[in-house]
Amino acid sequence: MIIVAVFIALLCCYGVFWVTGSRRLDKATAALPMPPGLPLIGNAMLFIGSTEKILRNLEDIASLSMKHKGAVKFWLGSRLYIAISNPEDAQVILENCLDKDTVYRFLRPWLGRGLFIAPLRLWKVHRKVLVPVFKNKIVEQYLNIISTQSNVLVDRLSEQSGKSKFDVLRYITACTLDIMFETAMGEKMDVQNFPDTPYLQARHTVMTILNKRFFKVWLQPDIIFNMTSYAKQQKENIELTHKFTDEVVQKKRLEYELKKNSKLNNESVEKPKSVLDLLFGSEIEFTNEQLREHIDSITIAGNDTTALVIAYTLVLLGIHQDAQDKVLQEQNSIFGNSKQGATKEDLLKMNYLERVIKETMRLYTVVPIIARNIDSDIYLPHNDITIPSGAGAVVGAFALHRSQAVWGSNADEFDPDRFLPERSINRHPAAFIPFSYGSRNCIGRKFGMIIMKSLISSIIRSYKIEASEVGPLKIEILLFPINGHQIKIRKR
Repeated sequence: MIIVAVFIALLCCYGVFWVTGSRRLDKATAALPMPPGLPLIGNAMLFIGSTEKILRNLEDIASLSMKHKGAVKFWLGSRLYIAISNPEDAQVILENCLDKDTVYRFLRPWLGRGLFIAPLRLWKVHRKVLVPVFKNKIVEQYLNIISTQSNVLVDRLSEQSGKSKFDVLRYITACTLDIMFETAMGEKMDVQNFPDTPYLQARHTVMTILNKRFFKVWLQPDIIFNMTSYAKQQKENIELTHKFTDEVVQKKRLEYELKKNSKLNNESVEKPKSVLDLLFGSEIEFTNEQLREHIDSITIAGNDTTALVIAYTLVLLGIHQDAQDKVLQEQNSIFGNSKQGATKEDLLKMNYLERVIKETMRLYTVVPIIARNIDSDIYLPHNDITIPSGAGAVVGAFALHRSQAVWGSNADEFDPDRFLPERSINRHPAAFIPFSYGSRNCIGRKFGMIIMKSLISSIIRSYKIEASEVGPLKIEILLFPINGHQIKIRKR
């Protein structure tokens, strides 16, 4: 009863704000279409129901926007959002609106002020320091780590060879986690052989609860969320994940200080430094808490996206046997019969595989929406309209990547060759944004591509893949197939 009373009180507050504060926004965007809504809650009903239903509703919003120059507006309570699915306006938003939308605040108890959700002023300072860490020369030093974990993955997959369909994502996620932990923190976790650690269980629990908050409007107000059992459960599991990273940071800081003041610092041959090691020696003296926030952002935000792209790619290669044959032919031309891990030079030769990965990211954009805050009036050229400050912008990457206006009448078809240089030359630079766009794009995009190419290369050289379909999708912050990434494999 208390929760109901609080909810009613909040609705009344929303009502007052709706009448006094939203008229300016509504009038300024009167030219944009809007789905049918309700008083006070606006279009919040579109975000009630299963994650599959929510994705269908988002697709309906995208469909409406396609009929009106790729833009539409909708209200979530007192918050106005402009949903964009054309590249011209998406470019303007992503280049100029660098502050993340307020919805990302739900991640703050977990990721703090890490780079992924850092406030704009802090992000500008820390991004400059972190960019050199992800330069090619640095990430290429991690190829041996990636190769070693790829070999473990190939070995682990052998237990499924010749059997029925299975969800390959759990194998890929375990492998990418091992890679992320070792490259980001210098710690070997061996998740592939021991996947049920308390840390990973806690991590999964937190992500499940966060997904509920993102898409269940009634759980978004802190006053209501804190009354639920989810709040306590989230707090306990976040503390467990923080404890793990804090211990690693403290251990590595001690090692760094000892090494700095010892003869070990003069060793001529060193193993590759982890991201954490490199941050200790950066121009900013990060606190342990800041280091934990950045490392957690890398291992949490970066891992699942990479693993999902690999899993989707394997499914699509299982469906499109002709593409799989071309990938294998390219791999054989590089490696012959060798099963060795990929070198820098090998990766540069994987042109067709890279096109396959890009086409996968286009069709199954694992981060389907990008939300930004509009903190000053901004003109959208494609729609010839000025969006006033105080609104939010949602760039529908999933919708943009399947737009027939951008990609042609076969936009829903799998065609890796659409990324051939000659077919890409006149394409709008913001037509393909799997890593976002502009200065606040994904800092680890090059590293992610190296991991994706390396793991898929090892798998394809070892196994023939079969799959029938991706199946219906759902949105749980990221994009997932409802039935998982189902494939069958057999040894080559």
